[in-house]
Amino acid sequence: MDRGGRIKDLSISIVAFNSLKYLRDCIDSIYSFPPDWPYDIIVVDNASTDGTNRFIAKNHPGIILISNKENSGFAAANNQAISITGSKYILLINSDCEVYRDSINKLLDYMDKNPGVAIAGPKIINSDGSLQYSCRRFPSFFGAAAHTILTHIYPDNPFSKKYKLVDVSRKEPFSVDWVSGSCMMIRRSALEDTGLLDENYFMYVEDIDICYRMWQNGWEVHYMPHSEVLHHIGGSSRKHVSKNGEKSTSRMAAIRASCRMQRSVFYFFWKNHRRSFRVLLIPFIIPILGLRLIIAVLKSLIKR
Repeated sequence: MDRGGRIKDLSISIVAFNSLKYLRDCIDSIYSFPPDWPYDIIVVDNASTDGTNRFIAKNHPGIILISNKENSGFAAANNQAISITGSKYILLINSDCEVYRDSINKLLDYMDKNPGVAIAGPKIINSDGSLQYSCRRFPSFFGAAAHTILTHIYPDNPFSKKYKLVDVSRKEPFSVDWVSGSCMMIRRSALEDTGLLDENYFMYVEDIDICYRMWQNGWEVHYMPHSEVLHHIGGSSRKHVSKNGEKSTSRMAAIRASCRMQRSVFYFFWKNHRRSFRVLLIPFIIPILGLRLIIAVLKSLIKR
């Protein structure tokens, strides 16, 4: 909403947590290649200690800044931004992402021409120029277990390739189970129908969950490769701060992130399958998630 009280067509939500190095470039890219539609930018700062608040207040007074006193998590912070706006569309974009010319316009135009689409995700490019597999299938019990076990020792295994849609052409838009929350365009009317992001996910898997709920409520999720976005993957979550304010080591940060990931994966399966026969399979997930955590710890030790 602008200063005259008019509702914008698009609200761009950026959650920041000690990622000022990337946030600067993210904002600059949006201002360099702005959408043609009326828009506003909301930065939700999750108690950063790197000067994010001062930077926004001094350099970008036009940005709506929400300053949290503690790290409320990715889903909760985005919900704060969504709740204070009334825009037709919301773009969730990580602070470690950068848009290119017409990246946002192409997503908006696609959503406007496809009213049954609730969420559209762009083609995401890694820092090294490679393709990020940012659209995937919903994880099945068996497929997720096989992917977890094999991906680190045999990356080209058929289970991981199927899950990541490696062999699917990405030249034209297509419907897909879910797209990465690092950058996704969401239709507000679909959110009003389905509900906001589930705040029980502190970090990770909230994107799978919201896409899953959209499909369950009759909405579609699409991958839109004509729009491209750069993602310095991990840049917005590399720095972690302990409750007493001390910066953790990179090794502990990686382990903590892995713990959050496993917790989120378990919650997804429990939440969405506890009322079906698949609930009988949930106990088998626990050792698989434990194995994932062990692998993450070992990888961290080896890298060090």
